[in-house]
Amino acid sequence: MTATLTYKRGTEEREIACTALLTIGRTPPNEIVIPHPKVSRNHAIIRMLKPGEHYLIDVGSTNGTYLNGRRIVIPTLLNDLDVITLEDCSLTFHAPPPPPISGEHEEDGPMTVTMTSVGIEVEEVTFLVCDIRNYTPLSESLAPSSLAALMARWFKSATQAIAEGFGTVDKFIGDAAWPVLCALRVAKRLSDICAEVNRTVPGLPCPFRIGVGINTGRAVLGTLGGSGYREYTAIGDAVNMAFRFESESKALGKDVVVGPDSYKHLPRRAWERACRDVTVKGKNEPVSVWAIAFDEIDAILAGGE
Repeated sequence: MTATLTYKRGTEEREIACTALLTIGRTPPNEIVIPHPKVSRNHAIIRMLKPGEHYLIDVGSTNGTYLNGRRIVIPTLLNDLDVITLEDCSLTFHAPPPPPISGEHEEDGPMTVTMTSVGIEVEEVTFLVCDIRNYTPLSESLAPSSLAALMARWFKSATQAIAEGFGTVDKFIGDAAWPVLCALRVAKRLSDICAEVNRTVPGLPCPFRIGVGINTGRAVLGTLGGSGYREYTAIGDAVNMAFRFESESKALGKDVVVGPDSYKHLPRRAWERACRDVTVKGKNEPVSVWAIAFDEIDAILAGGE
């Protein structure tokens, strides 16, 4: 089954099937046209990142996109019966029920949840976690419309860079999976996007910057969840460590922190004298990491390809 939207504006009401990408704006050729003067020509999009996972993204509208009464500024996952409001129009999201799983059952009682899995695999994957630095002062200093436009631009460019680098976005919280060289290449591209934002968006209260953690390891890949909700994701220590390494980039004053199981895939001359030990949450022993600046990546890639 396909997710749908119930479109309501005045006396008009209709159902809209959620395709891979729905654009919302005041005029055609948007798929969802809301002819209100305060709706921007290109106002918002609904993007299916993977089957059953739809994100609402404001693309820099002047008057905002509201989800359940709150204005959004970053891509937000839609859940069943969420209500999107754009001026005098509402769009109610309807998620299809999860497919039945053979052998799944729930006992009586509202607190019982049966965990299930579909197509579980264990594979070695390289994860990249990207964090936007100084997001709080940015959000406090910019007008909501300016912040929404900035974040829409960032997410659009970043997602395109990830796709071009053969990466797969897991969630809009920053993590993605690659071979190591591809992860470094895309990390540099994300930094270039930040530099472009800083050049072309005047008046930012602080430079638009990111930090990156990269780690390689075996992770569980598959559709996980309870009987009421499932999602395709990656879980495991390798994923957690990528987040830990991103956090360490702040403490080390570097742009990118690469874990040992990642940097060992690269030429030894690039990292053998540049590693250092750090203590990360969840590990009793120090971990050897390779911390580098974005400006160093081009030379590393030239030596590794």
